[in-house]
Amino acid sequence: MGKIKFILIVILALILSPLSFYKIYAQPKIGGFLQLDKRFYINDNALPFDDFYNRFRFETSISPNDKLYLFSSVDFRFYDVARVDELNDLENINQLFPTNISLWEAYVSVYGFLFDDLDLKIGKQRISWGTADKLNQTDNLNSKDFSDIYNFTEKIPSWAVKLSYYLGDYNLTAVWLPNFEPVLLPRNGTSLFLGDALASFKDSVVLPASKLSSSMFAFKLSSNLAGWDYSFSYFNGYDDIPILTSLIYNSNPGSSNPGKAELSFPKIQVIGADFSTEISGIGFWGEGALIIPDEVVTYISAIGMNYQTVALDDKPYFKFTLGSDYTFPGGYYLNFQWMHGFFTERGSALNDYFFARLEKVLFNDQLKIALGGVLEVDKWDNVNENYGYGFFPELTYQGIDNLEIAVGTFLVGGKPATLLGSWNDANQAYLRVKVIF
Repeated sequence: MGKIKFILIVILALILSPLSFYKIYAQPKIGGFLQLDKRFYINDNALPFDDFYNRFRFETSISPNDKLYLFSSVDFRFYDVARVDELNDLENINQLFPTNISLWEAYVSVYGFLFDDLDLKIGKQRISWGTADKLNQTDNLNSKDFSDIYNFTEKIPSWAVKLSYYLGDYNLTAVWLPNFEPVLLPRNGTSLFLGDALASFKDSVVLPASKLSSSMFAFKLSSNLAGWDYSFSYFNGYDDIPILTSLIYNSNPGSSNPGKAELSFPKIQVIGADFSTEISGIGFWGEGALIIPDEVVTYISAIGMNYQTVALDDKPYFKFTLGSDYTFPGGYYLNFQWMHGFFTERGSALNDYFFARLEKVLFNDQLKIALGGVLEVDKWDNVNENYGYGFFPELTYQGIDNLEIAVGTFLVGGKPATLLGSWNDANQAYLRVKVIF
């Protein structure tokens, strides 16, 4: 507990010290949210990852003048389930009430840097690209946050230097990311996203070297034409999902450990484009990413034999998301998206996902009913054996400003070969309370 207190004091000092320095020049703003989640598994043979957490986000910002803006936020995650394995763990409050604290964002924005039309943003920041509703194929600059299976579209802010140049109707953005950050997976739930083929192997993960040549960069050109917002982008970096590069089987057939596995992160380039518009009250959007990977070879050693296989071909592949939304007479809101290629899928193994959500508000907008669903298709020539599905009904009370109270379920299933089918034992019901301040 002493370590957590020390970390908290240091983080708050970092946040509040610039505020006290500038308090005579500008009025600081404080905000954030508290989100309480209580979840329950529905299946008797539920998955063991139990990584359900609540969240408290504390944000501060200040503008000492019209050229400078500072922002920082701290993320607290406190978990529902105690992490107790032995009797001595009952003596440790950190095991009984697990809490994670992280500096979420901390950046400085400089407006009119060098030139009036050039802005600089430097520090730990969320850089969101793409026009799709959360299912973004071109949003590659921040690492994925899969720690909550229900919220698999989340991203983690990254340390970056961002330059934005405005030239008339055009905006040119350049980003440099000096450090690589891998995906965050759910505790004891890696198999939900990466499969369980290596579950019994002793594994190791190799990160890209911390040197200048391993840093990542990206560019984007965006504009608007006749009511159409569009952009073109380029990213040169790494995929944050690891891939198998070495597999050494144990020479002792009687051992409980079948062998060793090594994983690394493939080098990729991404050429992206997106658009959004509205026609007769109907919203349309789309984005696509042409991904050009470096070849990844897996080296295998088994029973005195050594050979290799191609884990990822260097052949480019294309992922996209298309979507539309519309509010029908009577206040019925419908959102539909087609996603070709989930975040973890590569190469030619890209499935199709069709997401839909219907919402209706009642009782003077105090109550919202939402029915969400998804259909996954693996192989179109044999859909009956290659499909997955999800159903996500939710009831939300929103009768008080800044407060949401929601109850709902997360129900998934399908054939075992599909992503959603492999999530069958993750079905859950939940109660969520969120206060924004």
